[in-house]
Formats: sequence, C-alpha cells, structure tokens
Amino acid sequence: MGCKSVKQLFIAVLLLTGCGSKEEPAAVVSAAPQKTIQASVVEAKHTTVPIRVEVTGQVAPIFQATLSSRIQGTIDKLLVREGAKVSKGQTLIQLDSRDLQAELARVNAEIENAKAHLDRMNQLYIQDAVSKQELENATRAYRVAESSRKAVEAQLSYTTVKAPFDGVITEKHVEAGELASPGQPLLKMEDPLQLRLEATVAEGDLRSVSRGDKIPVIIDALGGAPVIGTVSQILPAGDPRTHTFMVKVDLPKTVGLKTGMFGRFQLDKGATQTMLVPSAAIVERGELTSLYVVGTDQIARLRWVKVGRRFEGQTEILSGLHESERVLTEGSRGVDGAAVQVVAIVATPPHKAP
Repeated sequence: MGCKSVKQLFIAVLLLTGCGSKEEPAAVVSAAPQKTIQASVVEAKHTTVPIRVEVTGQVAPIFQATLSSRIQGTIDKLLVREGAKVSKGQTLIQLDSRDLQAELARVNAEIENAKAHLDRMNQLYIQDAVSKQELENATRAYRVAESSRKAVEAQLSYTTVKAPFDGVITEKHVEAGELASPGQPLLKMEDPLQLRLEATVAEGDLRSVSRGDKIPVIIDALGGAPVIGTVSQILPAGDPRTHTFMVKVDLPKTVGLKTGMFGRFQLDKGATQTMLVPSAAIVERGELTSLYVVGTDQIARLRWVKVGRRFEGQTEILSGLHESERVLTEGSRGVDGAAVQVVAIVATPPHKAP
C-alpha cells in the first residue's frame, strides 16, 4: 500500500470517529496498577520532653601521688615496677646512704664526748671547782651535738622512699644507679579502687548540679548500664577562657573501670515541647534522613526531614513534618508512591526519660 493510500485510510478513520454516537464512551488508557502495602501509621504530635545537656569528662583517681626525693643521692635499689601493687609504708626506693651513715657515726661520737664532758662539769660544779657559766657551756655543747644527730637521722630517713597509701605504681621515671635530685619525680602511684569522673560544666548549666547529687554516669568503654556517681566537688573557680567549671563525681567500685576512660552524664534543664516519631519510622540513606508520610489519598510519599535527639525508641523531628500528619511506623516497608492500606493507627506514646 502506498503512502497516499495510508493517509486516506487514516483520514477516514478520523471521520468515522467524529461521526459516532455521542452516547458511546471515549476510550481510556488504564494506568499501571499501583503497589499496595499494609502497614500501621502514627500521627505526629507534639510531646513534652526534658531539656538535657550532656557533659563529658575523664576518669581520674581520687588519691594519687608523685613521689620524689628530698635529698640528692644515687638510687641504690628500685624495688617496684609499673603496675606493682604496694601497701602504705612499703619501701619503694632506697638511696645510697653510706655517706650519711658515716656522718651519723661521727655525730654519735661527738655526743659521747659532749656527754662525758657534761658529766665531768656537773661533778666539778658540785665541788665548786668550776663556774656556772662553764657548766652551761658544756650543757649547750651537748644539746648542739644532739641536734646534729637528729638532723643527720632526718637526712638518713629521706634515703628511703615509701608508699604514702595503698595503691598501684602507674609511672616510673628512674632506674637503679641513676642520681636522684631534690624534687625530681621518681614514681607516680594512685589508688585504683577510688576513682571519680572529672568533667567541665558550662557556667550556664552549673545551676543544674549540686554537691551530693546522685548522677547516672555512662562509661563507654564498659558498656552496659550506667554507674551511679555522687557529686563530691564543684570547684569554686572557673576557667575564664572557656567559662566552664570543674565538677568531680565520685564513682563506685566497678569492675574494669580505669583511669583515663571517657565518661559522660546528663543534666536536666527543664522541659520543652517537640515532635517525636518512632525511631523505626526513620529511613537513613547515607547522610540523608527521611520517612514516609501517608496523605489523605492513602499514598505513601518519601519526605526528607531533619532529626534531633534520640530518646528511648523515639526520634525528635526538627523540621520537614507537620503536626497531625500520619507517618508509616516502619519506614523500611515504605515505597514511594505506593497505596497504603492502614491496618492500625498507633498512638504516640508519652515520652519516658531514659
């Protein structure tokens, strides 16, 4: 069939269509069938939630000490290493004391001579053979010798470095044979059974915490349930640069808790109104967050939203959702543009503080 014949046939078909009965319905092209999902929805409503501020800090020992020497001397014996458990009064370092031992022997000899001279002066004074001034001079010489011995004995006691309390050696800065100088750090120790969290709190949040408060502290390294600490100190002077104050929270004895671990706790600052949806309704795709909103036409549509805090089983919606809109409770089942057969409307549960 030629091109001209095809064109004539097409015109004829158009004329027949135009001349048909008006009662005859026009042909309608049916759309592809929509996917239908059965799901429950929740109506977005504003809920009262507490205003909380998270405070972070590090675990530190309540009792710690840096041990040093009060005199100069060679380290004769180093009796402990890092990690060693020590008891109060235990000898940790012994300095070479030979020079002081010799000095003590000399001073003792001087005391013997001064005592013998004083005894002789007493006898002569009784016999009225010496003056009272001579007796007083002998007495004074004996007392000076006694003082010299006490000074040497004090120096001799400094050659032994002892543990001031029960604890563990955490750092060692010297070895046997080295020369120790006055004030030089030799060892560092702490009591690992008495620990606390040292955290910095902003000056505007300081009114939310008081000494003696019981606070749940989360130690991330330990996992599990928080430990209940007690606020023991709030330092009166803050940092003028950061406008923060140091708050110390004593922690109970806890298995695995160690110095230097990261910890955090929350301070309540009142309450506010916000919008919450079940966390299961949230769909995360990379850095984007969305949920499925079911309109009055029962069609699910993907909606990008901005989320905030996460509570127990619920997530705060900061923007992108309006009150009374209905949301799929299980975002993983949502399909953009799908028809929704609502099987249940879940009431928004009242918020419970974690």
